[in-house]
Amino acid sequence: MRTLTEIEFKYLYTIERFGAGNVNSDLDDDHILNGDVICSLRKKGWIDEAGITEKGLAVLEPYRVRNAVIMAAGLSSRFVPLSLEKPKGLLEIKGEVLIERQIEQLHEAGIHDIILVIGYKKEAFSYLEHKYEGLRLIFNPEYMTKNNTHTIYLVREHLDNTYICSSDDYFEINPFDLYVHSSYYASLYVDEKTDEWYMTPDKDNNIAQVKKSGDTGFIMLGHAYWNRAFSEAMRRFLVEDHDIGKYNDAFWEDILAENIEALPPMKIRVYPENTIFEFDSLEDLRAFDKEYLDNTRCQIMQNIARTLCCRESDIRDCRNLSKDFNRYAFNFNVFEKEYIYRYSEEDVMDYECYESLTVCVQ
Repeated sequence: MRTLTEIEFKYLYTIERFGAGNVNSDLDDDHILNGDVICSLRKKGWIDEAGITEKGLAVLEPYRVRNAVIMAAGLSSRFVPLSLEKPKGLLEIKGEVLIERQIEQLHEAGIHDIILVIGYKKEAFSYLEHKYEGLRLIFNPEYMTKNNTHTIYLVREHLDNTYICSSDDYFEINPFDLYVHSSYYASLYVDEKTDEWYMTPDKDNNIAQVKKSGDTGFIMLGHAYWNRAFSEAMRRFLVEDHDIGKYNDAFWEDILAENIEALPPMKIRVYPENTIFEFDSLEDLRAFDKEYLDNTRCQIMQNIARTLCCRESDIRDCRNLSKDFNRYAFNFNVFEKEYIYRYSEEDVMDYECYESLTVCVQ
């Protein structure tokens, strides 16, 4: 395989997309400094006056994205109570279903081979297989006991030049491309302390270190892209660990963090602020889509508002999801008082709402 430099790839892919006449206007300013690259691509027969040639397409082909994996198996326990009624990826945000928006963005980029790994409330996702050609569903039966490392293990034979996505990410601008030069993890630079994963770059902007939480730096936010070499290496780790179970409770990012030197390089791809959104709680979602302040479309929230004679926007800080027999329970605050809500898994209208140890409603 002929390996392209990053600059050769960027010019060639831009010409493939927009034609030779638009190359300067569609590249970053620091790449407009030479016609030498264009001249070199012409000499190699990869482009001509009309654009990219068959020979150029051939050298670009190894960088073509083959498929995408969207992880949607988890319970999203931090997103109670909405996630108790519907998987987070199926929430409607600003008029669009989260996962449908992401699937359609992949399609716009020319990627139609999509594998959706489901678990919790799996039946709710079944319509997608009929709505989107090329989408396949894979069930993770251990979604309650294992983390997303097992989800990736289940699709190990499909890993190639592959996007790794989460069903609940919202991309303001389509981040997907049909051709990608190197493996990367999407990132945002922050100058405040968070509980996110932080990546430290080396001199080539590859990930040199991954650590949990930090003060300033590049955080993991959104999707990742694995090229064929990275997929092959990660597949070996997944298979070797399957019987041991060291990473059963871990994210695949834990494997990356602990084995960074043994894995092929992965770039840090920094996106502008307000481009990629992850909603870890109802409060995060309310900050992004104001309609969720008083219209969550959630029966549980309506039950609480009716019981406590408050608005949905008064219900705050939902947390501490637990399950006892066939009843779920979680804590929340209204008017600076703490309550516990318990309801039957079989009937959302069979519920109790407690303040301290006193039953308010049953």
